[in-house]
Amino acid sequence: MGPESEDRANLTEESELEGEVVRRRRIPILLAVLIILVLLLFILWSARKPIARHYIDDHLAKLGVPGRYTITHFGFRSQRLENIVLGDPKSPDLTADWAEVGFGFSGVFPTLKVVRAKGLRLHGRLVDGKLSLGSIDKLLPEPSGGPFTLPDLDVALDDARMRLETPAGMVGLALNGRGNLTDGFLGRLAVVSRRLEGGGCVLESPTAMLHFSVADRQPAVDGPVRAAALNCATGSIVNPRTAVDLAFSPTLERWRGGAVIATDAISSGAYGAGAMRGRLSFDGDNKDSDGRLMATLERVRTGGIEKKLAGFETTPIGPILPALQRAVGAAARHMNVDASFHLSANRAGRMLHIAPLTIQSSSGAKLDLASSGQGGIGWRWPNGGMILDGKVSLSGGGFPEAILRARQTKDGIEGKYWMEPYVVPGARLAMDPVSFDASGFATRVRMDGPLAGGRVEGLDLPLVVRTGQGGIAVNPSCFPLSFARLSIAGTRFDNTKLNICPVGGALFRQFPNGRIGGGGAIASPAFNGSVGDSPLAMKAQRLVFSLAGPTFAVDNLAIRLGTGADPTRLDLAKLSGGAAGAGLAGNLSGAAGKIGAVPLLVSNGAGRWTLANSVLGLKGQLALDDAAPDPRFHQLVSHDVSLALRDGVITGNGTLQHPRSDQTISRVTLAHDLSKGAGHAALDVPGIKFDKGFQPEMLTRLTLGVVANAEGSVAGTGRIDWDQRGVRSTGDFSTEAMDFAAAFGPVTGLAGKIHFSDLLGMETPPGQEVTLASVNPGINVERGVIRYQLLADQMVRIEEGRWPFSGGDLLLEPTMLDFGKPSDRHMTFRVTGMDAAQFVEQFEFKNIAVTGTFDGVLPMVFDAQGGRIENGRLVVREAGGKLAYVGEISNEKLGRFGNMAFDALKSVRYRNLAIELNGSLDGEIVSKVIFTGTNEAPIETQKGLLGGLVGLPFKFNITITAPFRSLVNSAQSINDPRGLVQSSLQQQRAKDAAKSVQPEESEKVR
Repeated sequence: MGPESEDRANLTEESELEGEVVRRRRIPILLAVLIILVLLLFILWSARKPIARHYIDDHLAKLGVPGRYTITHFGFRSQRLENIVLGDPKSPDLTADWAEVGFGFSGVFPTLKVVRAKGLRLHGRLVDGKLSLGSIDKLLPEPSGGPFTLPDLDVALDDARMRLETPAGMVGLALNGRGNLTDGFLGRLAVVSRRLEGGGCVLESPTAMLHFSVADRQPAVDGPVRAAALNCATGSIVNPRTAVDLAFSPTLERWRGGAVIATDAISSGAYGAGAMRGRLSFDGDNKDSDGRLMATLERVRTGGIEKKLAGFETTPIGPILPALQRAVGAAARHMNVDASFHLSANRAGRMLHIAPLTIQSSSGAKLDLASSGQGGIGWRWPNGGMILDGKVSLSGGGFPEAILRARQTKDGIEGKYWMEPYVVPGARLAMDPVSFDASGFATRVRMDGPLAGGRVEGLDLPLVVRTGQGGIAVNPSCFPLSFARLSIAGTRFDNTKLNICPVGGALFRQFPNGRIGGGGAIASPAFNGSVGDSPLAMKAQRLVFSLAGPTFAVDNLAIRLGTGADPTRLDLAKLSGGAAGAGLAGNLSGAAGKIGAVPLLVSNGAGRWTLANSVLGLKGQLALDDAAPDPRFHQLVSHDVSLALRDGVITGNGTLQHPRSDQTISRVTLAHDLSKGAGHAALDVPGIKFDKGFQPEMLTRLTLGVVANAEGSVAGTGRIDWDQRGVRSTGDFSTEAMDFAAAFGPVTGLAGKIHFSDLLGMETPPGQEVTLASVNPGINVERGVIRYQLLADQMVRIEEGRWPFSGGDLLLEPTMLDFGKPSDRHMTFRVTGMDAAQFVEQFEFKNIAVTGTFDGVLPMVFDAQGGRIENGRLVVREAGGKLAYVGEISNEKLGRFGNMAFDALKSVRYRNLAIELNGSLDGEIVSKVIFTGTNEAPIETQKGLLGGLVGLPFKFNITITAPFRSLVNSAQSINDPRGLVQSSLQQQRAKDAAKSVQPEESEKVR
């Protein structure tokens, strides 16, 4: 060992010796301190209760917290207080039956380790989101600013309750539990309330029965939460209930868990569901949280989509909307929802993103929402609104296959929408890809479907929609509209293109207040098509429509159907209408037209029209005229016209009246097949009554100059048929008793039936027959029968006329009469077997007695000057007869020979007698009577010049010119016999009180 080593060893030994000396000196010092501390603790322990009470009371007093309590135990490691009351004694903030605290040491310092309490009652208030316990807040330590953590504390609470006042309402809480708050605590928390209100919602009778536990410093709660109902201004939930299962981080800044949720009904206005069941899971913190909802919805209500889509039945989307309604209804019966969501928060507020989202219905319908990044459907609050960023696809279940791609920009949402053609029975809808942005969208639409009771195919129109502060505007500029085919009411239009210009700024407008406006105008619209095989052309001056009604109006509409010289035509000065129920309705005026070759003209038509269920109806009035160049009847009117167009067939009825007298002329029913150009009209004439106020010439010019001053009625039926072969008409009419003035004289009691083979042309077959009670063609005759035929051009063929006449017959020989133009009309009457005595008797020649049988002929001519007899002649038959003048001599100045002549006429037998008649029927008929005869009783002459002459025979040759006083005045003119009737039927026949055959001058007797 060297010197240095030895030195170090010596030093070590010295140090150890010094340390031992120091230790020996410290032991008495520590012992003395310990003894002193024990003595002090003993002293304090002996006075522990007074000191504790003094300390507690002093501390409460300094904090200004009233309190009273009883210290029942104050041990070294635990203390017990009973009957604790803190706060206002009348309304304390805390009460407890008893409370115990236990302490332990953390190093050399005591630490609170145990808290036990029973019957704890707290009264708290939630103010501005912070919990306040009243005066108890003064006893709580100031916040450290660090994250919250549960303390390492054993807690045992028995019947702890809290009455919590919140802005939403009063809440009661009850907690029982025990264990260390960092690990192992188990408890039960009950939360109840009668009614909570907030944010416009009311939660009725909410309750929660939760299990509370802590494991490894992580709190967790689970248990049922339910309420009777949640009612908000925007909707309600009936019997909402859930079972929550939540786990929190030690700092409570993160959470994880889920909930089973169920309701009996969900309602939000017209939307909602009958029931909902599902599972909600989530994981996150107050800045970012992810979750997932998997739920089943039953009987989902779709917001009254059925009502919203109503009113389009007569449009091309009419069948599509019910198909969509059925698809929505089927999908709404049962839906499975699988939605993932992300909730985030930043300085600007909070945002909820939903994506991906899948809604699968039992109907087969499926909606998928996919996104990239933070896209999908989103809501921002408190400022912002909904966002959409991603891809939405729809398929199955009766829905059209569709895809929507959208992205969020600083100006809003923009993107594209694709849809496969949507085809349903009766309709088809196709669209070009729809490009949209914040200002609107644009596409082109092609449709097939119903339209106003018909059908349109290949309807093609661009669709431009603009949105802004002024509302929504559709097609704000002129655009073309075309269709391949339009069929309506049996009519077809092909390949039509129209240029439509908006009225009111846009084709369609919806203003911010919800008011609807807009419309369009088409200048000189033209349509070409067909009805069956008949070509159809329609054109108008202008068509204007408004969507506010909607309404439309057409000016100067011209319709032509068919080809050739006689197409069916209809002209309307004004046609207007609009939507009415499931169709269209409106008014028309200034209607005029003609059906093909039917020689009838319609004018002044006006009324109300309807179009529904493929039926075009019209009720109104019109005027009817003869289309012939020289009309055969005067204008008639109808005020009760009813027409219907169904499947290309027009049916209708109405009553035709005389416009001035309102006399009913005929009831008409008709049918016309537009496709065939064929139809018919049935005429029912209940009885046209002719009197002073209504004469035949007021109805038709054909009777002018033929009959006048008619009194009686005519009834019957007629039918007009028309087709491509032409027009045919028939009719059957009758009268029981008609009086009138005719070309051949006054007629009374005309009766008979007439059958028209051509009613419009006034033609009949041969053999028509009428009977006449009396007729006076210059000689009054009774009980006559005339057979005749009406021919074209107002020609009348008299086949035969027959009257009993003075014991014989008066026959009208066959003749042809032309009433179509002024001309001489010849009628020849032939007399056979006339008894002279009866003939003279009817003229009341009181001074003459005649016997004998006559035959003869009476040719008559009627012209513009009247009627006359030309070369009429009656001749006695070979047997001759007798003539006797039985009257007194009326002129005393006849002289001897005159007196002898009249004496000789008192009994004359003649073998030859002829009467010749000539002259005007309304003037004097010159009668020339020529006969030769011998007096059967020769007279004795007076004495004188011829004295003594006895039985002297006389021979006579006499001409008499005299008026036919016994005849009724005849017609003045064949063209206008009214004066004849006025002077013959209304004026009593002129009768001579005494007849005398003595002329003013007589020829010499030979």
